[in-house]
Amino acid sequence: MVENLSHSGGSTRFPRILIAESNLSTVESLLHTIEDGRLDLDYDLCGSQESAITKLFRSPPPYQLIISGAHLAEMNDFLLLKHNRTLQPFIPFVVTTSAQEIESSRRALQEGAFDLITTPLDHEQTVTTIRLALWHNKLTTLIARKEQALDKYRQHLADYPAEKRMEEAFTRTLSALEESIHSYERTVLRIEESTVCFSDFATKVEYHARRRALERLDALQH
Repeated sequence: MVENLSHSGGSTRFPRILIAESNLSTVESLLHTIEDGRLDLDYDLCGSQESAITKLFRSPPPYQLIISGAHLAEMNDFLLLKHNRTLQPFIPFVVTTSAQEIESSRRALQEGAFDLITTPLDHEQTVTTIRLALWHNKLTTLIARKEQALDKYRQHLADYPAEKRMEEAFTRTLSALEESIHSYERTVLRIEESTVCFSDFATKVEYHARRRALERLDALQH
C-alpha cells in the first residue's frame, strides 16, 4: 500500500508536484526516475483519491504538476482531474497508464489531462514528459500574469476621463498626462500582441503533448 509521504529539498525554488498513485511499483519507478534524472523536485505522495483531493484543497494550492494513476484519475467520473482543473487551471495533469488502462487514459485526455506516462516507465520518456509539463506550467503562469497587467492598464485607461476633468486647469500637467496615457496605450498594445503569441504557443504545446499521448496509447494496443 502506498503511504502518504512528502519530500522537500529545503528550497522554495524547486517545483512541487503531487503524485497520486496506488501502484507501489509505479511509485518506486517514478521516484527513482526523479532522482536519477536530477529533476530537483519536491513532492507529496498519496495512494488514494481522497487524500489527493484533500491536498488539492490547500490554500493556496501548492503544486506545479499533478501525476496520477489512471485508476485514481478515473474514479468518481474523473473527480480528481476536475478538481484540479477548477482549482489550478494552469497546472498540468499527467496520467500514468498501463496497457490495461488505455480507455481510461484516453478519456482522461478528453477531460483535459495534459499528457501521459506509460508503464512500465521509460526513463527518458518520463523525464521529458515531466520537464515539458513543468515548462508549460511556467508559460501559462506567465500568460496569466500578463493578463493581470493588462487588466491594470485597462483600468487606468477607464479612469482617465475623470483624471482629465480634475486636471483641466493645469495645461502642462495635462500635456504630461496625455503623453502618459498614450504610452500606456502603446504598452497595452504590445502586451496584448505578446499575450496572443504566448497563448497560441501554449495551445500548440498542449495539442502536441496530447496528440503524442494518444499515439502512445495506440502503440500500447498493438
